[in-house]
Amino acid sequence: MKLYITILLSYFFSSALAQTCEKTQIKDPILIDAIGEFIINCNKANEMYKSMGVIHMGINPDSGKAEKRISLWASLTDSFKENPPQHYAHLFGKIILIHQFNEKSAMIKNEVPPEQLEALLNEVGDRVFIKQQRRGRWVETYHRDGSLKRRNYQIGISMGGGPTSITLLIDKKTGEVRKLKSV
Repeated sequence: MKLYITILLSYFFSSALAQTCEKTQIKDPILIDAIGEFIINCNKANEMYKSMGVIHMGINPDSGKAEKRISLWASLTDSFKENPPQHYAHLFGKIILIHQFNEKSAMIKNEVPPEQLEALLNEVGDRVFIKQQRRGRWVETYHRDGSLKRRNYQIGISMGGGPTSITLLIDKKTGEVRKLKSV
């Protein structure tokens, strides 16, 4: 099992420098089970995820520790266009976008040719909404007589976390998976 994880992750790391966005397969049974469970939890948290959205998978470099760190998060928008993944895969009817992280757990920038981005967008299809460039919205409140009481611009702030993101710690020796859920 640990051999599968090592091969899978080394494949991703070795090709990260190529600046591409290529289709691949996820073959590690431990990772497949964890992603499947994550998708089920996303579907329970929000019905929209049953037919919409993509799953992002962030792979941290091997730090020499006894565990490998993999982050999963779901998204309903096409925000991945700003920093396309190095690889993508199909699993359980979802598109898994596979990103590389650096040693500080920040996503590595990946600039791909326009034709590869277009191919990825074709694979994703109508699973995502177009990300809005403007954050916030106008909100109006009225008096009982119908006259305008107040009109203001509100910006929603997301602190991340919730049921649609999780970090997996996979023991290299035993294959045991610990899940760090965000709150």
